[in-house]
Amino acid sequence: MTRAKNITGFIDSFGLNSAVLFSVIQKSWQAGAGLLGLFLISIYFPPEVQGFYYTFASLVALQSFVELGLCVVISSVSSHEWAKLKLAPDGSIQGDVRALSRLVSLGRFVFKWYAVAALIFFLLVGAVGYWILGKTTSIAINWQGPWLMHIAFSSLLLWCMPFLSLLEGCDQIARVARFKVWQSLVSNICFWVAIVTGGNLWAASALSSISAIFCIYYLLVAQRDFFEPFLKPPLAERMDWKVEILPMQWRMGLQGLMNYFVFGLFTPVMFHYHGAVVAGQMGMSLQVIAAMQSIASIWFMTKAPRFGILIAKREFRLLDAEWRKATILSLIVMLVGVAVLFSALYLSLEMHFEIASRVLSPSVLILLAGGALFSVANHSMGIYLRAHKREVLTPIGIISGAVMAVLVWQFGKDFGALGAGVSYLFVFSCVTFPMVTYVWKRAKLDWH
Repeated sequence: MTRAKNITGFIDSFGLNSAVLFSVIQKSWQAGAGLLGLFLISIYFPPEVQGFYYTFASLVALQSFVELGLCVVISSVSSHEWAKLKLAPDGSIQGDVRALSRLVSLGRFVFKWYAVAALIFFLLVGAVGYWILGKTTSIAINWQGPWLMHIAFSSLLLWCMPFLSLLEGCDQIARVARFKVWQSLVSNICFWVAIVTGGNLWAASALSSISAIFCIYYLLVAQRDFFEPFLKPPLAERMDWKVEILPMQWRMGLQGLMNYFVFGLFTPVMFHYHGAVVAGQMGMSLQVIAAMQSIASIWFMTKAPRFGILIAKREFRLLDAEWRKATILSLIVMLVGVAVLFSALYLSLEMHFEIASRVLSPSVLILLAGGALFSVANHSMGIYLRAHKREVLTPIGIISGAVMAVLVWQFGKDFGALGAGVSYLFVFSCVTFPMVTYVWKRAKLDWH
C-alpha cells in the first residue's frame, strides 16, 4: 500500500493524471509521427513539392478567419456548467437540470455556427488557395486535385471542432485525447503510405480525409449517448449568446485573426518572395517547433477545464498552485525539446542526412525556438485568464499580430528566413510577453 502511494505521489509530482497521460501519449505520438513524416517528405518529396505541401498547411490555417476563436470560448463556458453535471456510467449526462439546459443551448448554437463557417471556409479559402498556388505556373506539379480534396475534408474537420471542444470543456479531455491517438495513428499510416507510393501532394488529402472520417465516426458512434440531449431544444434556461458568449468571442475572434499573421504568414511570404524550396524549409522548421510547443503545452492545456471548475467554486489559492506547477513543467519540457532538437540537427549535419537540408539553418532555428519558449509562457497565462470566462488579451493579440505581419513581410522579403526568424523572436519576447505578464498580474488582483 505504501509503495502504491509512493508511486502515486511520484506521478502527481509531475502533474500527471489520466488527461495529461493520454494527452502526452497523443502529443508524443503526433511528434514522433510528425518526425517520421518529415523524414519521408525529405526523401520522397522534391523540394518544390515540399514547398507546396507546407503552403497547403498555411492556407488551411486561414480557418481562423471564419472560426473566430469560438473553440476556446466553448471549452471555457462549458466547464463552468459542467461544475454541476457529471457523466453517468452509460455515457449520458446527469446533474442539475438548469446547467444541462444551458449546456445544450450552447452546443446547439455552436454546431450551427461551425456548419456555416465550414461552408464559407471551403468556398473562400478554396478559391484563395487556387489563386495563390496557380501563380507558380512554371512548376509542373499536379496540385489542383489534391488541393480541392484537401480543402474539402479540412472543412469537414472544421465542422467537427466544436463537438470535441465541448467534450474537452466537460472534463472529457482523457477520452478525447485517447480518440485523437487512434485518429492520428490511422491517418498518419495512410499519409506515410501515400508518400512512399509516390502520391506526392495527394498525401495531404489522404491525411485530412482519413482524419475527418475517423472523427465523424467517433462523434456519431462512440459519443452518441453524450450528444443525445443536444438533438432536442433545451428544456429550461437557455444561454444568452449576446451576453455570455459574444463579449468573449469577438475578442477571441480578433485575436484568432491576428494569430494567423503571427504563425501562418511565414510560409506564404517565403513562397511568394523566395520560392517553393525556401517555403518548404520554413514550413518544415515551423512544424518541428510547433510539435515541441504542442507537447510542452499539454500540462496547462489539459488543466483548463479544471481551472474553470476551481474558479466556479472560488478556490483561487488551489487554482494558482495548480497553474504554477503546470506552467513550470511546460517550460521545462520545452527546454528539453529544444536541446533534443539541436542535438538531432547536429548529428544530421555531421552525417550528411538529407533532412538537414530540408530545414532552416541552426541560427534561424534557434530564433524560432526562443520565440516559441516565450509563446508557451504567454499561452499559459492566457489559459489562466480565459478560465475566468473573460478575454482581456485581445488588444495584445491585435498589436502582436500587426507587428508580426509587418516585420515578417518586410524583413522576410528583404532578408529571407533569417529576417522572419528575428521578427518571430522579437515579437514574442519584447512585445507580447511583457504586455501579457502585466495584464495577468493586474487581472489576478482585480478578479480575486
